[in-house]
Amino acid sequence: MQLHRLEMTAIGPYAGTESIDFSAVGRAGLFLLEGPTGSGKSTIIDAITFALYGKVAQASADVERIHSHHADPRTVPIVTLVFETQSGIYRVQRTPRFERPKSRGDGMTVQQPTIKLWRVATPDDVLGGELLSTNIGDCDDEITRAVGLTRDQFVQTVILPQGEFATFLRARSEDKGKLLEKVFGTAFFRRVQDEIVEAGRVAQARRQSAVDEIRMAVQAFAVSAGLETDRRDALLEVSRSSPESLTGELAQVVDELATNERHAGKRSREAIEGHRQMADMVGEARLRMQRRERLLALQREDETLGKRAVHFTQLRAEVERARQAKPVVGAVRTLAISEGALKRAEAALRLARARVDESLRDTDLDELREVATRSREVIGSLAGAITLETALGGRITEARRLQGELDRSRTTLASTARDLAGLPDALAAHDVALTEARRLHALLDSRTTEATRAQTVLEAALAHAAALSRTLPLERATADALEAVRGAELGLARLRQARIDDIAGELGLALAEGEPCPVCGSLEHPAPARPSDDAVTPERVTAEEQRLESLRAAAARRVDELGALRTEVGALEAAAVGLSLETARERAEAAAEALAASVQARQDVARGEARLAELRAAQATLTKRHGELETSIARLEQSLADLEERIERERAQVDEARDGHETVAERRQELATRATRIDELIDAIGHRAVAAAAVAEDELARDADLAAAGFDDVAQWLAADRSLEWITQREQEIADFETACTQVRAGLTGPELADVQLDALFDDIDQMTELEKAAKKEMEAATNEHGSLRDQVRRTKRHVADIHEALGRNAAVIAATVDAVRVGQLVSGNGDNQLNLDLVKYVLIRRFTEVLSAANAELARFSGGRYTLEHTDAKKGNAKSGLGVRVHDLHTNQVRDVGTLSGGETFYVSLSLALALAEVVRAESGGVDLGTLFVDEGFGTLDPDVLDDVMHTLEGLREGGRTVGIVSHVTELKSRVADRIEVIVRPDRTSTLRITA
Repeated sequence: MQLHRLEMTAIGPYAGTESIDFSAVGRAGLFLLEGPTGSGKSTIIDAITFALYGKVAQASADVERIHSHHADPRTVPIVTLVFETQSGIYRVQRTPRFERPKSRGDGMTVQQPTIKLWRVATPDDVLGGELLSTNIGDCDDEITRAVGLTRDQFVQTVILPQGEFATFLRARSEDKGKLLEKVFGTAFFRRVQDEIVEAGRVAQARRQSAVDEIRMAVQAFAVSAGLETDRRDALLEVSRSSPESLTGELAQVVDELATNERHAGKRSREAIEGHRQMADMVGEARLRMQRRERLLALQREDETLGKRAVHFTQLRAEVERARQAKPVVGAVRTLAISEGALKRAEAALRLARARVDESLRDTDLDELREVATRSREVIGSLAGAITLETALGGRITEARRLQGELDRSRTTLASTARDLAGLPDALAAHDVALTEARRLHALLDSRTTEATRAQTVLEAALAHAAALSRTLPLERATADALEAVRGAELGLARLRQARIDDIAGELGLALAEGEPCPVCGSLEHPAPARPSDDAVTPERVTAEEQRLESLRAAAARRVDELGALRTEVGALEAAAVGLSLETARERAEAAAEALAASVQARQDVARGEARLAELRAAQATLTKRHGELETSIARLEQSLADLEERIERERAQVDEARDGHETVAERRQELATRATRIDELIDAIGHRAVAAAAVAEDELARDADLAAAGFDDVAQWLAADRSLEWITQREQEIADFETACTQVRAGLTGPELADVQLDALFDDIDQMTELEKAAKKEMEAATNEHGSLRDQVRRTKRHVADIHEALGRNAAVIAATVDAVRVGQLVSGNGDNQLNLDLVKYVLIRRFTEVLSAANAELARFSGGRYTLEHTDAKKGNAKSGLGVRVHDLHTNQVRDVGTLSGGETFYVSLSLALALAEVVRAESGGVDLGTLFVDEGFGTLDPDVLDDVMHTLEGLREGGRTVGIVSHVTELKSRVADRIEVIVRPDRTSTLRITA
């Protein structure tokens, strides 16, 4: 990565706009960023980091500090950076979150952060380029992808700010690994490792799947064979521990099932034969019974048919006569239709004569036709008048509509004028209210603080009052507890004294004649003491001592509670600032009311501004509306006058065409109705004549058909006529009767009933049927059992084949996956991998070893040959081997942790490591190009000899094309570095830049 140009406006101590051309100042490969402490040197590094990542260089610093407090609050803080990576040249412009004064009114408003990212053709293109995005998330992702480093990795390798310089040196192994993986571009090895590990995991899964397949096949075999749980578990254990013994176990189970199946088959065959014999016996008995019942039924049916023979003889004659009458039906039906048509024609003629004028009812046809023609001629002459009459109603309606619209427009004009007249006062009133609301809203922050403070005091006052209410009862309880302790102590003292007094009585009881006294040793006991009736026992003293101890503990707890409560009361009284509960409540309520007014004022401001804008918009709208209404009223008045004149002219023409009728259309309708009724009368006369001729012709045809069919008159024909449906039904009845007679005669004379004896005895069919059902159930049970066992044997044999196939597949899977599993474990740092290193970490360690080798070349000069860096893969706890670093002190021949280095030693060790990292990456031409390096601390901790070696090394970097910026105020560096960015502090404490290149 290479920096080209930085521009800052209102950033840190830089109130104005400052620009740095890194292409010019870093052309020699080394430049100095110098200035007094606190002048703004680190701000430049913060600006670079902020432009790229939206955060400053130091992780503990707030990004909002980047906004200059010296600049005009209305000036927008902007950082623009032009940088180049392997992905191209980019220009990024970013602004932080900051507060600025409101455009209207008092107070501040928050401006959210923004960003713009361009891809440009040249570093000098500060205005053009392709805009990639203005979305913060998208731009951050694109910059991180282009640079190749996260913000934390960036400040560890490219910009080493104050407080972050030695982070990479002391970083954990995991953090070093993430950074080195990006810097060296070893993502390829990560992908290879992931693919190999995934292949090993898939191979392991295949092995487990094959084992599960064997287990499931054995489980299915056991279920199919119906094995008990113990035997099933034993079979599963054999499949896991010794699969070679599984074949014999399976064969034994199959043999047992096959034996059971053979026995069941024999029982099934015997049951089938027994059922067949019983079923034959039942069938023969049932057949004999059915033949007897059949004979009796045929005899009864033959007797019934003989009784119905006379009826069917008569029915055949009726059917034959009805068949003869059918040819006459057509002529009779035609005559009936003609007679009906004649009656309808005569009725229509009477109706048509009644509908015409009385003077025309007896007129001949020619005169009727002439009258109808004259009526139609008059109808044709009325067409124009009807059109005018139809349109006249619409024009009158339109005139009324125009008049109504004119009236409404005049009313609206008056209302608009009134609304316009009242708007100035309303605008003034809302302006005053809005000013007051803004004033109240401006007090929101202070009132919020005051309300919070008053609420806190009120809560403390409430708690203080509650605590005080608990103090007096607790004091009384404590006093009572202490008094109880004192009473118990006095009682225990009295009890102990009484116990001492009673000891003499107990000794007296123990004395015996001739034995010495345990107190004085005398062998004589002239007057031994005796214990009293209420003597105090040791147990009683012990119980009283325990009661006293309990009372003391209770009193101590009460004293502690009282002390804590008094402390709490004191603290709450201080928190309540000495106010009483009522005063605190009054202040809190007053502050809450004032805060509510300010909160409400915020809403009132928004509503007031919106309402004021609405009123002003309404004023403009009403003014425009007033002019439009005046123009519309003039246009409506002219249109209404023209329309009324036309209505009067057309109304006179229509009145003339009406000729005394209500409307012209009514007159035309009356003439049309008269002509139509005359036409109907003419048609009715013609139809009646045609119908009469048809009746006469159909009567002659009917009489001829009756004679041909053998009927003397219509009455005789009517008696014989039947419908086709009746004839068909009767013929079917006759045919069914004849068929029944034939079937009964055939059954009675047939050979199957010839040997039937009506008086013979029969077996008990019901008993035989029950025996047959029992035999059938026994057969079905035996058959089902045999079928189930046969299916079980077949399924079990199939499962045996499945188990053998699963065993074969398991062996094949183990052979096929042995390499994948072993390599996957090695690559992931498991299995035979004694170092416990995965592939990526192994590659990174190799790269890291090269970095340490390059760093030691520089470190030998910086430390005078005292220190070298060594890689260590020692474990820390349960962690895997990693990227640890130790320092070998050649003076003492001791290896120690990097955390034991002093400040100056840490500086040049870290610098050696950073330079070596950049050198190794550049030499390999892969990963992230670390073409720029900033160092922001540590030079003041170096002695002159070490500083000379460090500067000599940094000056040599120009040969590799890299640029190093030194941030320091060490005076000696000014004479060594020609290119400088000097921070100058003005009298007003703002800063500006002076660049020497």
